Amino acid sequence: MLQHKSTVIALLAVFIAAITAVLIFFIDIRDGQSWQAAPVPHQSPAAELVFEQSPGPDVPTLQTLTRGATTDAEAIAQVVAWFNAEENNLRSLWREENDTRLAGLFTMYVVHISHIYGETPYQTSFLDYLTLERSHCGNYSVAQAQIAEALGLEWRLLELSSGWHGWIEIRVDDQWEIFDSTVNVWIDTSSYELFQGAAREYRSFYTPLLDIDRPDARLHLDEGYNMQQLRANMPGFGVYFLPPGEIVLSHRIAEVTAPA
Repeated sequence: MLQHKSTVIALLAVFIAAITAVLIFFIDIRDGQSWQAAPVPHQSPAAELVFEQSPGPDVPTLQTLTRGATTDAEAIAQVVAWFNAEENNLRSLWREENDTRLAGLFTMYVVHISHIYGETPYQTSFLDYLTLERSHCGNYSVAQAQIAEALGLEWRLLELSSGWHGWIEIRVDDQWEIFDSTVNVWIDTSSYELFQGAAREYRSFYTPLLDIDRPDARLHLDEGYNMQQLRANMPGFGVYFLPPGEIVLSHRIAEVTAPA
């Protein structure tokens, strides 16, 4: 009996020592202040990802579609002309019968695949935007809104008051739907409703972020951003994903007008 108790005590001591070691490794207690998580050792971005094998991209980039254009209006007209010519093919490819939603998916998709994510200057000129090597949610959304405007879609540009993220919503029939070109994710419900925990359906389309042949699309991981995580989290907005800030109509909405 005593031997059994000694064994139990010894095991408890080992367990407590192990837990203490883990806490010391991950937590730094300084001068009685709150605990601070220890820095996470750097790893290669590719080692942190599970790659998709989604077919794509399904459409040419904006740079290809606007080749030869000399004005914003001409460039956007070429994008719209391509969509009009390929609408039936995209309908079959994306299995989407609603005309408005199909056009919205195109605005989201073509903008997403045309730039990788990263820090870059803010642009409202469509042609100037296309010369950038990278994009962020503000630039993605403005370019997408310009195409949506030219396609005759009813859209709105929303963002979090914290500046954490921004995206486009398009009215499909009587329902606002999310078309997030930063991560190429569609959600059938407005962000206001999602924030209240509403039921939702979503689709994630091809992304260079998770294309094993596009390591350039993951360079932003070394800059402290993680669009792969955002892509996975957006469908859970208001349920398990609660980013900082309130949803507001973006002040940039006034800057987005159809080119003359």
